[in-house]
Amino acid sequence: MIFLPVILYAILFAIQYFLSKTGNKLVGAIVPFLFVMALIYLYSTEKLGLNIWGTLIFGVIGLLFLLGQWENAQKDNKKKAQKELHKMEGKDLS
Repeated sequence: MIFLPVILYAILFAIQYFLSKTGNKLVGAIVPFLFVMALIYLYSTEKLGLNIWGTLIFGVIGLLFLLGQWENAQKDNKKKAQKELHKMEGKDLS
């Protein structure tokens, strides 16, 4: 039961990474948008158990992690594209 939130966060970050790795950059905005909506819902129904400042801090930290995943996926896409480009250039020169 203690590891359930950790597993949930790991799954959330994995989904964010793989959605961000698609060619469309807007697809990577789905998970952060859902995170903000869930945070607003949990705060408004008082299920979160945090005051407004705690909720804001939690939201900012969560968004920073999600945007970090997005940035890592974009860098990986760029590296992959560069690698493919170098591979194609190498075949053209031969």
